[in-house]
Formats: sequence, C-alpha cells, structure tokens
Amino acid sequence: MRIFDADTDKTLKDVTLYLKYEEAKELYDSIGSLLEKKSFDEHEHINDATYEREITVLLYDEQHVESLNERSKKIIHPE
Repeated sequence: MRIFDADTDKTLKDVTLYLKYEEAKELYDSIGSLLEKKSFDEHEHINDATYEREITVLLYDEQHVESLNERSKKIIHPE
C-alpha cells in the first residue's frame, strides 16, 4: 500500500477517511470495478459533492509498473 499526498509530493503512513454514505458507496463501487476487471492500467476518482476533495485509487503489481507514470513508479519503488 502506498498513500501519496499530491499537495506535498510526499507519501503518508497513516490517514483517516471520513466518508459520507454516498462517498463510501462510490469508493466501494470503484474498487469493485477495478478488482472485477483485474485492471492494473486504470484508476478511479472519488470526489466529494463539491469536487474540492478527491481520492484516487488504483491497483498495482510491484513487478509490473511499466504502465504507471514516473512519479508513481518512484512511489512504489523508492530506492
């Protein structure tokens, strides 16, 4: 698992999500869609009602990161 804060360009070790029911349902559906497709080339965005906050989720395989952008590759393999 990697948690990335795009505003600070740093990874985080711990976060707490406060989700409304609709947001939790959207997150659940988005993750379900990625799992169902077994897609490592797609990502999903979950926004609040005002589009001020966003969660981006994706599946990754540490051995196959070639489809990710360079920043994502460095987040997964920081060495």
